[in-house]
Parts: sequence; structure tokens; C-alpha cells
Amino acid sequence: MALRLVTHFDVLEDVLPSLLTQAATTDEGDRAGVLETTYGSLRVLNIERNGNIIYTYKDNKGNAVFGLYDCQTRQNEHLYTFEKDMQAVSCSVNSERTVLAASFIQYTTEGVKNDLQPGSKCLTLLVEIHPVNNVKVLKAVDSCVWVQFLYPQAESHLLPQNHLLLISEEKCD
Repeated sequence: MALRLVTHFDVLEDVLPSLLTQAATTDEGDRAGVLETTYGSLRVLNIERNGNIIYTYKDNKGNAVFGLYDCQTRQNEHLYTFEKDMQAVSCSVNSERTVLAASFIQYTTEGVKNDLQPGSKCLTLLVEIHPVNNVKVLKAVDSCVWVQFLYPQAESHLLPQNHLLLISEEKCD
């Protein structure tokens, strides 16, 4: 009996064409430049419990852009744009798609840049993406932090509940 693997999602086939079409309709400059910038930075950050995929890429201005690929509708949705060149290491969105949690580290050719918060290498943010763009700093530390919204087993709650798990990489000396 042979193991047969089937591809259900490919970031270059399921996301990149949509981003190029969007860039063409918003007149963001030459298509080749957008393709090169997006293709070089496009990557998957997280797969949520419901199967939706969160991805990130740099736009032609160097901003960190987050999107969501809905595996049920096979559609892409823009979640948020951070108007800064930041390297995301972790990201999650709540089930209602109203709150985004993201952790960032900034790199340069010399290594880690410490301009996120004084004395920190990792910055974890909680962003209200709908209806208002409020940004709250959850944690600014020297170690990596991974974030994950915990979705309920069943949608039986009358009121939506959001639980956020923070996992911090601690160092022992």
C-alpha cells in the first residue's frame, strides 16, 4: 500500500494570482515589480483550527501585509497592513475575523534590530481590525512569542468567546 499525498493548498497558486490581480486594479506600479516583491516575500504564517490559512508578504512599499485564505470559499481576504518593514514570526485571527494577534522580529543585514520597543527583540501586538484599527502592545521582550486564538469546539455559544494563547520562548543561562 503506497501513501498518496494530495495538495489542497499552494500559496503560489491559490494566493499569488489574487494578489497580482488586486495590485493591477489598484494601480500599484509595474506588474513585474509587484510580482518580484510579493513572490519573494509571500509565505504562510499559520493554519487556523477551521483550516483557514494566514499568509504574509511585503507590498511594493515594504509594508508587512497579512491576508487570509478561506479554505471553504477558496477566497483571499486582506486582514491588515502594518506600515513598517517588520518580519512576522507568528499570527492568528479570531473566529469572527475582528481581532488579529501578531508577533514580529525585525532583521537587518547585521542581525536583529532593536527599534521595535527599547530593549526588545520581539513585539507582540493585538490589533482590532474590524470595525476600528486600535493597536495594543501585548508583550515586548527579548524572546520569541507565538500567538494562537483558540476556537471553540462547536459554535454553540450565544455570545462569541475569544481566547488567545501566548507561548514564549524563554532562555536558560
